[in-house]
Amino acid sequence: MRVVHITDLHGETAPERLNPGIGGVLADAATLIRAERPDFLFVTGDLTSHGSSEIEELRAARRWLDALAVPYLAIAGNHDLGANPWRGERHPEQERYDPRPFADTHFGQVFGADPLVVTDLGPIVAVGMSLRAGDPDGVLPRLEQALADAAKPTVLLGHYPLTATRSAGVLSRFGAGDFIPDLVDSLTDTIRSHPAVKLYAAGHVHVVSRQPVGPGCVQLTTGGLGPGASAYRRYEVSAGRLDYSTHFGPGPLSFWERYAPSEAPFSPEYHLGSPFERMGSVSLALP
Repeated sequence: MRVVHITDLHGETAPERLNPGIGGVLADAATLIRAERPDFLFVTGDLTSHGSSEIEELRAARRWLDALAVPYLAIAGNHDLGANPWRGERHPEQERYDPRPFADTHFGQVFGADPLVVTDLGPIVAVGMSLRAGDPDGVLPRLEQALADAAKPTVLLGHYPLTATRSAGVLSRFGAGDFIPDLVDSLTDTIRSHPAVKLYAAGHVHVVSRQPVGPGCVQLTTGGLGPGASAYRRYEVSAGRLDYSTHFGPGPLSFWERYAPSEAPFSPEYHLGSPFERMGSVSLALP
């Protein structure tokens, strides 16, 4: 089975304010993804730049995904579903916080009323989580129950990396901490206590990385398909094994110069990872 993992599309409706030209980049990216002939797509959030405040961006993102004609599991990122009230106050257009139940938020209206989605894909089970600080949607207790019943290797989809993706620079500081700070430890503990969880697939940081979450689980992030570092993952899933490879998208192959100019220039490896991070395998063997 072939799965393609994409993240951080940051699509916008006209006028494209945050990422001018993003529509053309995503049109080209769609051609690349179709050429992969995937059986399934993992979409780990930030489908939009302003979807939390402008529902039409999320509708456009859904049209883009549906046009690929591939089954997918999509979760919300902080631009699609504001992660917490304090960031919503600071960024009311990009990260508007909606205190209503998940089903009533923009993301819930467009992509479905359930913040926790479990999909059986045959050799693996995929579990997608759309998270907000404080867990007002009750995701973590339901996740605990789903994992307690897991009889197959399980892949968790979350927007925010739980382990720092780089040991230095901006990404040693930027991750889940400013977004879901109260959930990181409990979610990490949940993963470590359930040996069926073999892969935590995430986005948010716009880089290609591999880090351990626990003794039996690997965290893989991929680059921001639209604004950069433009990349996606291909997962080839077979009995007891998941092989991953990294493929460049049509957008820029860097990102953080824009948001951390005092630390520029960044090496290509800062965005695109080491050879081991770009290509390798994850054991799906259950104890």
